[in-house]
Amino acid sequence: MFAKHAIEQEAQDVTFKQSGWASARSNNRWNTEMEVSLRMYLWEEFTKARNWLDLRRRLVSKGFYLKQEENSVRLRDAFSNVDICSCRFLGFPSAQLTTKFEGMRAATKTTTIAAA
Repeated sequence: MFAKHAIEQEAQDVTFKQSGWASARSNNRWNTEMEVSLRMYLWEEFTKARNWLDLRRRLVSKGFYLKQEENSVRLRDAFSNVDICSCRFLGFPSAQLTTKFEGMRAATKTTTIAAA
C-alpha cells in the first residue's frame, strides 16, 4: 500500500519531474555553487554547437531547452518548464551566439562554393 501511494505521489509531484537546478531555483536554494555547476555542465554544449538547431538538440539531451524572450534567450528545464537563467548568465549572450552561428554558416557556404 505504501509503495503504491509513494509511486502515485511521485507521478503527481513536480519535484520529481525537474532537474536539480530547476528544483533549486523554484525552492529558493539557488547559490553560487549551483551557478558554477550549471555552467560547467553546459559549457561543452554551448561551445561545440554549430548552429541553433544543434544547440537545441544538445540542450534537450541534457534536460533543458531555450526560450526566446524580448531581448534574451532563456534556459528552461525541459521537465518542469522552470525558468533557470539567461544564456548571458552562462557566459553566452544571445547576440554572441547569433554571430557565432552566422559565421559558421558563412564559412560552410564558402567551403561549399570553393569545392564546387
